[in-house]
Amino acid sequence: MNSKEEKCTVIENRQLQKNYFLMKLKADYIASQCRAGHFIMLAASRSYDPLLKRPFGILRAEPPYIWLYYETVGRGTELISSLKAGDEVDAIGPLGNAFPEFTGKRILMVAGGRGIVPLYFAIETLGPSNDVFLVHGVRTKEDFNLQDEIKRLPLKNTYLYSDDGSFEKKGFVTTDIRDIITSNRIEITFSCGPDAMFENLFHTISGMNTENYVSLEALMGCGIGICYSCVVKMVTGHYKKVCSDGPIFKMEDIAW
Repeated sequence: MNSKEEKCTVIENRQLQKNYFLMKLKADYIASQCRAGHFIMLAASRSYDPLLKRPFGILRAEPPYIWLYYETVGRGTELISSLKAGDEVDAIGPLGNAFPEFTGKRILMVAGGRGIVPLYFAIETLGPSNDVFLVHGVRTKEDFNLQDEIKRLPLKNTYLYSDDGSFEKKGFVTTDIRDIITSNRIEITFSCGPDAMFENLFHTISGMNTENYVSLEALMGCGIGICYSCVVKMVTGHYKKVCSDGPIFKMEDIAW
């Protein structure tokens, strides 16, 4: 993947519920080159404080625009949330690898919280030529912010869960997943979310004869494989870098 640094223009940076934001950026090069699963490193400000850029998955792309969905969790994302329409911000991308592409398959997307980001892009890409289903879990109803956007996706069915039962069905993404996979004759799964979700998912669907891909989330210093701050252990005992070897991996290759 040929990535490069690009000066992007903020078109919209809209606050949703709680501390969530939906940002639209004009990013001519990144938008034209990115695929589902890619991410960018985005500067938190136009100064060197903070020094490091922050990783953001790409929710969707419609050249020359990309969309980012994020939650403010620290000083960097707080600064990014203060950006206004017309502001310029530096980004590097697209980075990482992409989800594999399929045709004529039955695919289940499993999203935990903000893990909806790369899967949304994958659904837009794969939905027209596959039968795609979505399982999306959040902590509480205030963590589910993309209702209208998800309704527009080319999905065969959607299963929604909240940890506390305040939104849709009480439970986790793994609560009914074996039944969902069986009843919908799922062949392939794509998933993204916190590590605890991945570990639970791995053990829950083990032996179901599905082909499974995960998009890992990790703290990153550089995003290009130099700093080794985002390594993950593989079943071979070796370590790989989420930023440059991933973020997409086969689920069974990771030492959960």
